[in-house]
Amino acid sequence: MLWVDITNLPHVPFFERFIKERRCFVTARRHSFLEEMLRARGIDFISVGEHAGGKREKLIASAERIIGLAKALSGKRISACIAKHSVEAARVAFGLRIPYYHFVDNEYAEHQNRLTLSLCTRIIAPEATSKKHLLAQGAVRQRLLTFKGVLEVVQVRNFTPNDSLVRSLKLKRFVLLRPPPEGAAYYRGGSRTQEVIDALIAKGYEVVVIPRGDKSYSRCVILRNVDALSLAYYAEAVISEGGTMNREAALLGTPAISLYRGELLGVDRYLIKLGLMKHARNVEELLELLPEEGEKEELRHRARREVARMEDPFAVLAKAMGERDK
Repeated sequence: MLWVDITNLPHVPFFERFIKERRCFVTARRHSFLEEMLRARGIDFISVGEHAGGKREKLIASAERIIGLAKALSGKRISACIAKHSVEAARVAFGLRIPYYHFVDNEYAEHQNRLTLSLCTRIIAPEATSKKHLLAQGAVRQRLLTFKGVLEVVQVRNFTPNDSLVRSLKLKRFVLLRPPPEGAAYYRGGSRTQEVIDALIAKGYEVVVIPRGDKSYSRCVILRNVDALSLAYYAEAVISEGGTMNREAALLGTPAISLYRGELLGVDRYLIKLGLMKHARNVEELLELLPEEGEKEELRHRARREVARMEDPFAVLAKAMGERDK
């Protein structure tokens, strides 16, 4: 049996098909509406530990989660562990001598990477992710496997959009907005979300926000635990101060604008180079980058072409594992 540890919202659609096609024991961290997402997709799991803010609180929560995971695995015959940026899974797998396979696409997640990469049986990363950074953070070159593309190709490649939510909300000319990951250890900077909302409304757009945690904003539609991919597909544009939602939109061919404050990840620079994403440093630049008439149709064709050329990261994983537990 395989053990899959899920610690963040984007990991749910990423791992969904993999989990449903195999015998998996799934653990999850209590974080925002992650548990609701898992239940809505029919994924059986047990909750172990929770997300915390602040350095001291994160350290304590991580230590407690390591203990909880070790107890949860008691009596279970686990042949391998698979996760993405899970500090606790890496530590527990190493301690229990369970082969550990790790997906990573954030070379600037310094703390998480230093606590995980040296413990991995294999590391699977996009070619665009800086190998120099990963090696400096503890990755062993011989254990590092790369693939062409981005991790988000997994949830986008076989996706069929559903407009029922858009129709039920009577959305017309709307932008999908995602606030920054303020609670993440790697993020520096505040939030400009309300400022962006106000600026977009002044331009005549409706704004739909998928918040982080229990944050709330005015003059917009706030949605949690919904089909975000379909919303991204039908949106005029997707604007995110994070990363995953922008990359999903870019692969769907929806105009995607990153408003991320920090150093752009290699995968984001890769998509910008392909012409599938843009980056704005401030709200003024953002407004200048909003899509023009006909731009979305052109992007759709380009995105389909580029997605077809990308490799499946789970195919890399399967080869590394030898598919022992399909």
